[in-house]
Amino acid sequence: MRISLVLLVALGALSASACSLRGEDNASGGLANTTWTVTSIGGAPTIAGAEPTMTFDPGGTVSGTTGCNQYSGSFRTDGDQITVVQLSSTAAMCEGEGGEQEQGFTSGLTGATSWRLAENGNLELSGVTEIIAEPKGPDGPPETLPVTELPGTSWVLTEMGGTADFANIVPTLEFGGDGTVSGFAGCNTFTGTYTVDGASVTFGPLASTKIGCEPPASTVETGYLGAFSGVTGWTLVDGRLVLDGPVPLAFGPG
Repeated sequence: MRISLVLLVALGALSASACSLRGEDNASGGLANTTWTVTSIGGAPTIAGAEPTMTFDPGGTVSGTTGCNQYSGSFRTDGDQITVVQLSSTAAMCEGEGGEQEQGFTSGLTGATSWRLAENGNLELSGVTEIIAEPKGPDGPPETLPVTELPGTSWVLTEMGGTADFANIVPTLEFGGDGTVSGFAGCNTFTGTYTVDGASVTFGPLASTKIGCEPPASTVETGYLGAFSGVTGWTLVDGRLVLDGPVPLAFGPG
């Protein structure tokens, strides 16, 4: 399926009690390093096996899946208020209930007006559409996301060569547990291999599909795929993955 990129932008201001999730008034607030699985949207249960997710990164990035597409955006907390902006998403066709769920979720996330941690530990966002989410994991408090190795992780590009402007295009990167790597480059999907040795990582030749891409997608894609040939190492900075090389690449959780 040919995938294109769309940009969903909305602003929301939140007010409510935040209990133990409430943190300092900064870009990440008390939500940093937590992951949630959405259980209901507007009072309706989410689709089993296709529940949206929300991961709040310390750098002020919120990302996850709508149940059909991957998304990434920016969030900021101010006391018990929150703002979500610049929400970008892949654009695979979501039909029927999946499409309706995606629309309700993105509307609720960007249009929320309050947030709080309920007594049962669930996160509640209220406003245009109420979203209720439980900590991702079998039980206990919101799951922290320490990443100590690359295999089995997924990422969304946030910076390339010092710029974070990709014309609303959201390249991705996924490290398989078998030494394979794959992702979305801006217009085409790609696959290849990688080798990691401690803090060093190298990538083999990457093969991609051959969909014709017009600028700016072609420009972003060429730069992104080309950068992997010079990658020599990897580091984690506040939950973000940085690939070192002549053209550094930075990623948020995907």
